[in-house]
Amino acid sequence: MEAANQPYTGHRSDSTYSLAAELDPPKGTHLDGFLATALSIRGRIDTIRVTDSEHAIMRMAPVAPCLALKDKGIEPVMIINGRDRNRISFQADLLSAWALGIRSIVIREGHDPAEGDQPVVRSSGDLDMLTMLKCVAALNDGRDLGGEPLDGAPAFTVGATLELFDDASRNREQAELLKQMAAFGVSSVTLGPTYDLNIIEQYLPAAEQAGIKLHASIMFLRSITMIRYLNNLKGVPSIPQEFLKKMMQAPVKQDAGLSIGADFVGEISGLVDGIVLLALGWRERLPEFLTLIGR
Repeated sequence: MEAANQPYTGHRSDSTYSLAAELDPPKGTHLDGFLATALSIRGRIDTIRVTDSEHAIMRMAPVAPCLALKDKGIEPVMIINGRDRNRISFQADLLSAWALGIRSIVIREGHDPAEGDQPVVRSSGDLDMLTMLKCVAALNDGRDLGGEPLDGAPAFTVGATLELFDDASRNREQAELLKQMAAFGVSSVTLGPTYDLNIIEQYLPAAEQAGIKLHASIMFLRSITMIRYLNNLKGVPSIPQEFLKKMMQAPVKQDAGLSIGADFVGEISGLVDGIVLLALGWRERLPEFLTLIGR
C-alpha cells in the first residue's frame, strides 16, 4: 500500500487483489468433505483459511484440518479466536501450531456463544483483540506474555479481523483500533462481511495510514429470507435494499445470490487488497462462484 505520508486517493494503484476462502472444519472427525472442497478450488484462489468454531458453533479445532491441507500441498491460514481461550491456552495453542508447521494465522475475537449451537457456554472473557495481538507479538519476539524466554520462537505472519457495525461512531472506533495493529506486527486486517460499500470505504484511510493490507469479506446470500433475517439483526450492517430487490426479481433466487456477490467483487476489487469468501454452508458452490468472477 502507499506510504502513510502520501495523500489518500480512495483507490489502489493496481487492480490485483488476493482471494481467500474460509472453510469450516467438520462437526465430527471425518475430513473427507472438507478436503474435497479445498481440492475443488485449489489453484483458483490464493489462500484457504480454516475457521475456529465460527459463529460459536462447535467444530473440530482448526489445527488438524490445517495439517491435512499441508499434506495435500496446500499452505493453510489458521484462524484462532479468543472467545474459547484464556491467555495461557491461547499462547499454548499458538506454540503447538507453529511446531506442527502452521505459519500464518488470523486472530478473531469470536462470536457471542449465545448465537451458537451451545448457548449455555461461557466465554473466558480474558482476551480482547489488543491482548491477543500483544501475545502474538511477544511470542514472535521469543518470550511469553509474562516476559519469560521461549525455547524456540515462532515467526507467524499475522492477520486480524474487525467486526463491522451499523453505527458510524463504532466503525470509527474500529478504524482507530486498526491503526494500532501495525505496532504488533499485523500485516492484514479482514473486515466483517458487508455489502455496504460506504462502510468499507470508512476503513480505507486507516489501513492506508497504518500500512496494513485491507481485506473485505463477502458472504453468499442464499435467499430473501436470509437477507431479511440479517437486516433485522441489531448492530450489524444491513444488506442494501438494491440487493434485496435484485433477489426478489430474479427467477432463481439462489443463482441471484451468487450473481450479486460476483458483481460486488467487481465493485470492490479495485479498492481493497484482498477479498475473503464466506460460503456459510454453501461450500459446494464455491467453484461456480469462482467461475463467475473469472478465477
